[in-house]
Amino acid sequence: MRFIVSNKRVSLTESKKPCNEAKEVDVTPLDIRDVKSLDEAKGKIWYKDWLNESENHREESGMVVADKKVKVKQWVVELATLDELVAFQSKYGDILISDSSPYKEATHEIILEGNGK
Repeated sequence: MRFIVSNKRVSLTESKKPCNEAKEVDVTPLDIRDVKSLDEAKGKIWYKDWLNESENHREESGMVVADKKVKVKQWVVELATLDELVAFQSKYGDILISDSSPYKEATHEIILEGNGK
């Protein structure tokens, strides 16, 4: 599983490598709008710009979602098993796992909060 990874002392917009395992990759930002359907979105002032600036428009979890056309660079770590996740946490100390990552390729985020060993 891919995770966006960051350090709590560095914002996501910084480019400093947060840990040894992190790789900087191009990811697709998601443009999520708080309307229930594509039909409802058509009546919104932002609809035309949303259509032009993104692709793969869809309904998900009671909202409309699209993939931005312009990719951005983010630090990503791949952890395939629970054992790898536990070893990662043991190495870096306290971590926070969030499902709020707004990217197509990595829907979860790990924030390194500990000092590591």
